[in-house]
Amino acid sequence: MSTTALAQQEFCITLSDLASFMEIPSSVCKTRIEKRLKKKLKSPWLLPEEVRTVLLAEGYKYPKKVISIQMLKGGVAKTTSVLNMGLRAAMYGAKVLFVDLDQQANLSFALGVEDESLPVWVDIVEKRKSIDECVHFIEPHVDLIPSSLNNSVLDRVLANSNRNWAQAVKGPLEKIKHRYDLILIDTAPALSATNTAVTVASDEIILPVNPDKFAFLGLEKNLAELEDIKRDFALDFERKILFTKFDGRENTSHELLQRCIDSFEDSLMKSYIRTSTEVKNTVRSGKSLFAGKSPVKADYDLVTREMLGFA
Repeated sequence: MSTTALAQQEFCITLSDLASFMEIPSSVCKTRIEKRLKKKLKSPWLLPEEVRTVLLAEGYKYPKKVISIQMLKGGVAKTTSVLNMGLRAAMYGAKVLFVDLDQQANLSFALGVEDESLPVWVDIVEKRKSIDECVHFIEPHVDLIPSSLNNSVLDRVLANSNRNWAQAVKGPLEKIKHRYDLILIDTAPALSATNTAVTVASDEIILPVNPDKFAFLGLEKNLAELEDIKRDFALDFERKILFTKFDGRENTSHELLQRCIDSFEDSLMKSYIRTSTEVKNTVRSGKSLFAGKSPVKADYDLVTREMLGFA
């Protein structure tokens, strides 16, 4: 696939989508964009830098946040959510760094990076590589620090470290975070030293939960662990819960969504993610939902706007 085709399908927003976001007719939006960019539009696709120029001129402000997506139980659309929220944020002009800290490396694979020889986070911790050497360019506005099976020893390395291992993620990120609006960290489904270090580095933690009683139990345990870490390290992160894989035909979906509302109303994100075949296949196929016509892309669009503070 050519760079142009890839950019159009994966990293650009359409004029009609931007008009919908700005809540103005497409014709009015086109005129306003052309005025802001000082050029005529020749394509219905807008590059991230063009969108950024327009939205900044319209008064929107991009956040400066490190957000980790964590959940003790697998199968809750964690990596799928990281991928689609991050790509959509880039389409809205945000400068995004993905950090893959799951040794399974599904996020890296979804972004087209499958080279096991590339440096990963354990190389930063063991001082074999600088964080700059680990940043992999994907597209303008999208970078990645990939993962691989080499990260499987990261927990042991942290446990055996004589240095302050709790700063093992925050410290290196401090050197480059000024370049990005969003740093999105994908984590393994575990309570671990690595995830503790990720929590220490996070301004916000998003916990996906799906309509499954074991996922709900995992959420409760994860939240309790986060509160312990928050107290132990005197942290001040926000926690948000994202309800995924909602199926309106299933009573369990309604029951557990209501349970989340009753138990965590203040932390629950305003939008939820419906279940669909596209959601199941997005990481495996290496394509974002926004490349096609999936109805679920509207869900991730709303969640992304909330994450950016645009909602």
